[in-house]
Amino acid sequence: MEYLGISEICRLLDVKPHVLRYWEQEFELVSPRKDRTGKRLYSRNDINTLFRIKHLLYDEKYTIEGAKQRIWKELSQDSVDVQAAVHALRDTLVSLSIKIEEMKHK
Repeated sequence: MEYLGISEICRLLDVKPHVLRYWEQEFELVSPRKDRTGKRLYSRNDINTLFRIKHLLYDEKYTIEGAKQRIWKELSQDSVDVQAAVHALRDTLVSLSIKIEEMKHK
């Protein structure tokens, strides 16, 4: 997995390092790992979350608290949607399997 440092993230998001450090404190989903020297290394998930945070704060004008609530709501909704999709896919596969078995016996 590729990790990016704080300077690269700042350029991508067009924000200052202190803004990223503040967001890390406020949004527990952003948790860059640190190398031996203490340099922050952001994962792809961190980067995606940071882009979402910036969009909510700067474009949609959410407060920090509002953005937190929105992100948690989206995450819980995504989880429900994924579970529903998995169950639907399973049902489809079971149906197909039954049809294949029926066709073998004809």
